[in-house]
Amino acid sequence: MKISLTNITLLGALLPLTTAFQNPIRAPGPDPSVVYADGNYHLTYTSYNSITITRSQTLSGLLNGETKTIWTDSDPLKNANMWAPEIHQIDGTWYMFYSACNSQLPCCDSCHTRVLRGCAGPNPFDCSYSYLAELVPPTGSQGGPNKDFAFSIDGTYLEIPGKGRYHVLSIIDENNLQSVAITELDTEAWTVKGWNVISVPDQDWEVSGSPVNEGPHPLYHNGEIWLSYSGSFCGTPNYALGLLKYNGGDPLLRSSWNKTGPVLSQANGNYGTGHNCFFTSPDGTEIWNAFHATSNSGGSCGGDRYTMVQIVTFDDSNMPMLGVPQPLDSQLVAPSGE
Repeated sequence: MKISLTNITLLGALLPLTTAFQNPIRAPGPDPSVVYADGNYHLTYTSYNSITITRSQTLSGLLNGETKTIWTDSDPLKNANMWAPEIHQIDGTWYMFYSACNSQLPCCDSCHTRVLRGCAGPNPFDCSYSYLAELVPPTGSQGGPNKDFAFSIDGTYLEIPGKGRYHVLSIIDENNLQSVAITELDTEAWTVKGWNVISVPDQDWEVSGSPVNEGPHPLYHNGEIWLSYSGSFCGTPNYALGLLKYNGGDPLLRSSWNKTGPVLSQANGNYGTGHNCFFTSPDGTEIWNAFHATSNSGGSCGGDRYTMVQIVTFDDSNMPMLGVPQPLDSQLVAPSGE
C-alpha cells in the first residue's frame, strides 16, 4: 500500500495532539481551587460577594469557560468577603468550604470559616448548594490570647489515614499572630473541636508586610502528606508558598509538622505567588499546583490577581518540587490525559 503525503496529513489531523496552554488560566482568579471530575476541570476562586464555579474540558478553556453562580447570601451576618472557596468531595458528596464576614461590620474580625453542601453527583458544577455549617468551636477553644476570638479564614479539608478528618485554617494565635491551625472535624454533625496552632510566621520570608501564615491546602503523594500554606501579607510581592510535612505524630501538635520554605515565590514578572491548591491530571498520573499571582510589582490582595497552574514533580526523596513561576507567554504542556 502506498501512502501519500495527503493521507499522512489527514491522518495527523485525526490523531490527538498534545495540547499546550499559557498562564493565566483565569483572570481575575485569586485564591484558586481546582478539581478534575466528570471530564472537566472545575475552578472556583474568590469573587467576594458570591461563589462561582467555572468548568472546561481543557485548562486553557477555563479562561472563558462556562460559569455558574452557586451561592449568594442575603444574611448580613455572612454575606461579605466570601473568600477562598474550596471544592472537596467527601464520602461521595461535594462540599464548598469558604469564609465569609458580617457586612454590617468593618472587615475583618467577623470573618468565619463555613461550608456548603452540594450533591452526590459526578461533578460539583451541576449541584445545588445549601448552607451547612459555621466551622467555629465554642468560646474558650478559639483563637486570640483568651481563646475567645472566632476570626477564621481559608478553611480546607484534610484526611490522615488512621488518624481522622481535620479542618485546617488560618486564625489569630495567642500572640496575636495570624497562624495556621488544625482541628478535628466531625463530618456527620459538621462540628469542630478546639483550634490547635501548627505553624506561626517565624521565618524571615513569612513576615513581609506583616507576619502571616494562611491558605493551607493538603498534598498527598506516595503515602506522605504535606500542607502547603502562604507566608507574608498578600499585598506584597513576597507573598509565597511554604510546606508543612506531616511526620506521623499527633496531627494536632506543632511538633508533628516540619516546615520548609519558601518553595514557590515571585519570578518572571509574577509577584505575590501564593494561596494555592493541588489537583490531579485527567488521567490521575500527575499532580498540579494552582496558585494566584499578580503582575503588579508591588504585590496585591485585590482583583488584579490571576490563576496560574504548573506541574508538581518529586525528587528522589519524594520531596515536592513546585518549580519557578514561568513567564505568562510560556507555552506549557497540558496535564496528562487532556
